[in-house]
Amino acid sequence: MVDEFADLLALDLEEIDYVLGLAELGLEVDPPAPLSVGAWLEAVMGRLGRPRPKYGPSRTAG
Repeated sequence: MVDEFADLLALDLEEIDYVLGLAELGLEVDPPAPLSVGAWLEAVMGRLGRPRPKYGPSRTAG
């Protein structure tokens, strides 16, 4: 799953597209408040010790 999460994050999708991508993987995600699905994916990747891929545009928290 780590690779699939990393691939989703590398695509720099809109939030609804992250939800759809996770559904394609057979996952239903209800991230804890106040995290969005994308922020939750990044948090999971951080806990798993795998950095976000460096290619593609990066989003900055605003």
